[in-house]
Amino acid sequence: MLIKLKFVGLAENTLKAVSYRLSYLAKHSDLDNPDEVAQFIASMSHKNSYKDSMVKAYNYYVQLNNLSWRKPVYKWEGQIPKIPTTEKLNEVIARASKKYATIFRIRMETGVMPYELNQTTARDIDFYGLA
Repeated sequence: MLIKLKFVGLAENTLKAVSYRLSYLAKHSDLDNPDEVAQFIASMSHKNSYKDSMVKAYNYYVQLNNLSWRKPVYKWEGQIPKIPTTEKLNEVIARASKKYATIFRIRMETGVMPYELNQTTARDIDFYGLA
């Protein structure tokens, strides 16, 4: 089944996540019985975001096996991000190696995302504008 999903164009990490979730669902319910799977997901004591990811993974199974089900909808609860204080960030930077201290300092002061920083080259930095 995962080979079919790969042909559809799902990324390798997505395939791994779907595989894990489907095997978890298979241990606790009959995958060929959509009502049982929906009931099991509803009874899980996890956050709605996790339940939603289980529904999405099972939906791939339903589509590939020509089953029908009424897909449950779980709304994600918004969470306030935990933002460390400047003092805590400076403690981390002080204890980090020279390489990571530089990375952490740049991220702290610019708010750049890790991917963006990874793509940055020396040509992208205006050393003359720094003073």
